[in-house]
Amino acid sequence: MNSKAAFFFATILVVHLTFAIFLFLIQRIFHRKEVAWIAWALLLKAILSLGPALLMFDVDISWTAYLTGTLRVTLLPLTFLYLKKLSKNHKSLTKSDLWHFLPAALSVIITLILVPGHAHEIVGQKNETLQSTMKMIWENNLYHNILAGTSRIICFGQAILYSALIVGLYKKYMRVIKDNYSLISHYNAMWIKWVIVMILLQVFFEGFGLLGIYNIPFFMPVAFSFQIIYAFFFIIHVTIQKDLSPIFHENNDSSPVLQDNETIQIIDRFRSEKIFLKPDISLDEMAQQLTISRQKLTQVIKNAGYDNFYHFINHHRIEESKILLAKMPSNYVIDAVVEQAGFKSRSTFYRVFKQTTGKTPGEYALHT
Repeated sequence: MNSKAAFFFATILVVHLTFAIFLFLIQRIFHRKEVAWIAWALLLKAILSLGPALLMFDVDISWTAYLTGTLRVTLLPLTFLYLKKLSKNHKSLTKSDLWHFLPAALSVIITLILVPGHAHEIVGQKNETLQSTMKMIWENNLYHNILAGTSRIICFGQAILYSALIVGLYKKYMRVIKDNYSLISHYNAMWIKWVIVMILLQVFFEGFGLLGIYNIPFFMPVAFSFQIIYAFFFIIHVTIQKDLSPIFHENNDSSPVLQDNETIQIIDRFRSEKIFLKPDISLDEMAQQLTISRQKLTQVIKNAGYDNFYHFINHHRIEESKILLAKMPSNYVIDAVVEQAGFKSRSTFYRVFKQTTGKTPGEYALHT
């Protein structure tokens, strides 16, 4: 393999290994057990790059034939389990999680059947180029083709399955966050939907590698750049992501029965005190301020016809912003309304205002 390709792999190795160690330290120091799942995924990606990186040196890397397929099909399960454990009190592996590793067990069996006695043929040696490696794979090496083909087919199936599961997780997380917070960004969970894009791109680069696409001059730098972006994507978001388990395990007592007049009284008090003007108000904080239970407040919001706490708060913020816009002098800057209406950012204000009224704040102000 040429030195440029080996250098790319060495870079990926260093990046993933460094990030994995960083996350293991976060887990240990801050007791964030869930980050260990991504740390292990990054560590496995580092090991996958170790063999090709070592081809810069005159060393035997035939042992990597025993690892590559199994490690590759373990990455997506680890990534998904991290996302799943965000909402769980118990962050470690449970019996119900074991089915995620059935593909890895299958890969181990296939590897132990095919690799013994053929490891050197499967891996390739120092004096080979990418072109000669591709020729060797397609023309002569049935063992490599079975191993590589099987692992990539499994990865493709995993990408479809876990994309669907992640969509379900994302919807559930956003629903619970909106039930409890007026700011969606409070728990930083919106990035989870982009994980689907990352895993689909990962499978694309893995799968098309077997078709010889890496022989295209510009494609290898693109593929390896993606691996670096992939690592940074997870290290940044995993580091700042808060544990979601507290809002999934609140007291779930049965909803209280409220009379219509009691609902009206609580809503009137909420409006008169303008509690919605606090940008980062949460369901618990608002319940404390109104001196009622969070269960009663949730029921009040539902009785008033709102989907969740997020929509309830932002509806009143938009109504407040309409009043401010109507009173606003013509030479006044619309952005000044953002904070006065209880919004924390301009982008959120403009987005919610447009969704609610069908107009931008500027258009609304022009016609009032």
